[in-house]
Amino acid sequence: MLWVLAVIFLLLPVFTYLIFWYEAANSVYKATLYRRSNGKPQLWLLRGILSSICTNVAVICFFPFGFVRRMWVPDLGRTKGGPSVVLVHGIYHNPGAWVYYQWRLKRKGYGRIYAFRYGSWKTGFWEIYQELETWMKRVEGDSSGEDIVLVGHSLGGLLAKTYAGRRGESGSSAIRRVITLGTPFKGSKMVVFGFGKLSASLQYQGPLVKELEQYNPSTTLPCVALYSPVDNVVLPMESLVPPPGWKKEEMAPLCHNAGLYHRLTFNRVFSYIEEGDSKSG
Repeated sequence: MLWVLAVIFLLLPVFTYLIFWYEAANSVYKATLYRRSNGKPQLWLLRGILSSICTNVAVICFFPFGFVRRMWVPDLGRTKGGPSVVLVHGIYHNPGAWVYYQWRLKRKGYGRIYAFRYGSWKTGFWEIYQELETWMKRVEGDSSGEDIVLVGHSLGGLLAKTYAGRRGESGSSAIRRVITLGTPFKGSKMVVFGFGKLSASLQYQGPLVKELEQYNPSTTLPCVALYSPVDNVVLPMESLVPPPGWKKEEMAPLCHNAGLYHRLTFNRVFSYIEEGDSKSG
């Protein structure tokens, strides 16, 4: 058991960052990385490794909370009106990934917080999307015309983007903003280390991500993509670049999952939630 924990907490972060550096060092991104880090990319990589170790601990500790359903569906009888926030987790996660965000949002006065849950095994993207579409009908019904903000991490960002794009075509969507964290808009080369057909479908420039390019939110819908300059799961880095019309914002040099537990990243996400209907830049 101890050796398994050692692999998860120590060896896996180092392994993923070795691959990250190999990919960056053999691409034009190397020059960008040196420039952004003021000539000290090694410090950024070390920060990424350390954040990955700490984040792995947080993921394991908070994972059980994802099975407590009442935490992720608000009690409408006790919540005030106002915008609803819908959180969509990434592959292999569950709603427990959003424990920190839920806590901070509640402290900010948000009561209508929903978290969509899906399985990552023996399923595909479109099966999950159908579940999201069915689930969102209830959310939109509960919201009674109030604004809805979609926040998605990693694969959750692709689901949120696709939902907003397809619903916007009918003009019936209540979505007022889409915010993504570390989303692989063009897939990732790292999926070769994943398990299951869902992971395999997210291959870099693969058929699925090319298909999803046609489902983009309306240019009038404010959308923003936040990403880390040393993301160790989405490779190459160009995969983190959102579609035209989106605002993109580089965050602190942390690992792929760290934004779920990082105070400054949450602050940026919250600032966009608060912007409401304003257009992205």
